[in-house]
Amino acid sequence: MKAKWTLSAIGTLAVLLLGGCGGSEALPITVPDGAQAGDLTPLETCEFQPLGSKETYDAECGTLTVPENWDDSDSRPIALPVVRIPAVEPNPAEPVFILLGGPGAPNLLFSPKNWLLENHDVILVGYRGVEGTVEQNCPQVNAISAKYLGKEFLSDEANAELIAAAGQCAKDYQTAGVDLRGYTAVGMVEDIEAARTALGYERINVWSESYGTRVAQLYAYLHPDSLHRTLLIGLNTPGHFVYDPAVFDDMINHISDLCAADPDCSSRTDDFAQAMYDINHNMPDRWLLFPIDPGSIRLGTHFMFFSNPNMPMVFDMYLSAANGDPSGLAMLNFMGPLMFPTELFRMGDFLNKGGTLDLEYYRGLESIRLGDSIMGAPLSEWIWPMAASWPVELVDANLRQLQESDVDMLIVNGTLDFSTPPTALDEIEPYYHNAQVVLLPEFSHTGDVANLQPKAFERLVTSYYDTGVADDSLFVYQPLSFKPGMRLAMVAKLLVAAMVVIPILLVGGIVLIVRHVRRSRRAQSGS
Repeated sequence: MKAKWTLSAIGTLAVLLLGGCGGSEALPITVPDGAQAGDLTPLETCEFQPLGSKETYDAECGTLTVPENWDDSDSRPIALPVVRIPAVEPNPAEPVFILLGGPGAPNLLFSPKNWLLENHDVILVGYRGVEGTVEQNCPQVNAISAKYLGKEFLSDEANAELIAAAGQCAKDYQTAGVDLRGYTAVGMVEDIEAARTALGYERINVWSESYGTRVAQLYAYLHPDSLHRTLLIGLNTPGHFVYDPAVFDDMINHISDLCAADPDCSSRTDDFAQAMYDINHNMPDRWLLFPIDPGSIRLGTHFMFFSNPNMPMVFDMYLSAANGDPSGLAMLNFMGPLMFPTELFRMGDFLNKGGTLDLEYYRGLESIRLGDSIMGAPLSEWIWPMAASWPVELVDANLRQLQESDVDMLIVNGTLDFSTPPTALDEIEPYYHNAQVVLLPEFSHTGDVANLQPKAFERLVTSYYDTGVADDSLFVYQPLSFKPGMRLAMVAKLLVAAMVVIPILLVGGIVLIVRHVRRSRRAQSGS
């Protein structure tokens, strides 16, 4: 009998956000009796359903035992889930190990396409601190974030409460005996290496996205002989967990140039960047009875900029506000707590892994606030004051900077990636001697790379893994659209209309029922 093996740790809100139906709850992961570091339980046939996906896979599942802290010989053992989805071909090429984004998000979200499984086993190893015996959740941080979303989210008061909550969360884990020093990207590399060894693979391919690309780079430094070919989508290099408002300004100015060349967009504004600047610096505090919180709007905008298809809604929202209609701003503010459930992330893991890599690049809150920039760096405004309060021990200095590497790499980035801006591509040129780079104009983050032109992406990845030469010939220029499929301003007005019409209909219905009852009583009394 096959076991039903799904990831349930993130919860119902994450399932809804990711647009799928999760499966049944997974059994808790525990350290097997007598297991030593590096032990992998015999893989058992299972049915694997990634969280939020309707896909199920005939797979093999097991439990990997690793030390909580790879640098401490006396460290207690922890356990991580391991899933292998076998290739279709009987004699597959090198397996593909998956490293998804975060930090703080799970790795067992990945749904491999059939074309990847044709000739490669796909391996997923749960992330320490997120999946397995220890989850660094910090519910008190999540609760305060939810409390302020939509109202003074990036205010000094909210920051102070979040900092205190993060500090208390870290103390709670330490009191419970959790060794926070072990929950780093370097520890994740050693987990993957232990799984590779236990599964008997001589060399592996890596598929990495966003934060996962930083882990992949560390893997290349620490275990280069274990790697065959490494795919990095949305490259993150040292220091870039801390966003730079000036980099965002450059990308927004590029969008403004594209707007000027677009007939519809240019008919609404002479300068989109200036319009966005003006709204962010002089934002109305409400529309009708609906509040508008500047911090929540900027954070929502930052997240929506992660996806090219969502960008037109942002453009329309700001341009409508610039022309006197802030209803779209109010709608985004209303949707904020629903769109960005903090339960999606294990916030403690986010702070620990991000901080141990990039804390030294954080120059204080003023360096990432709105200031005189167009948008500021709102995600960093939320995260880095908390990370600075976390009891961080930085990873080794040489792992916090770029190193030379001869590992075979394919790096793919969008020019409008507001999560991992393409500025990193210039930094790596002197260091990565065997890297191919594909830059996709007007694409944003990893979802755009994989989904905007799926056949081109399939050709790119399969050609690279099969031959070592990436074929990007199927990609074509895809202009940035300024026409939203859905206008937030229109949704806001429909919501208001529903709020007015529905009570009227309810009252009208009640009146009709009362009249009907009275007529029935009169008719009965008259008979």
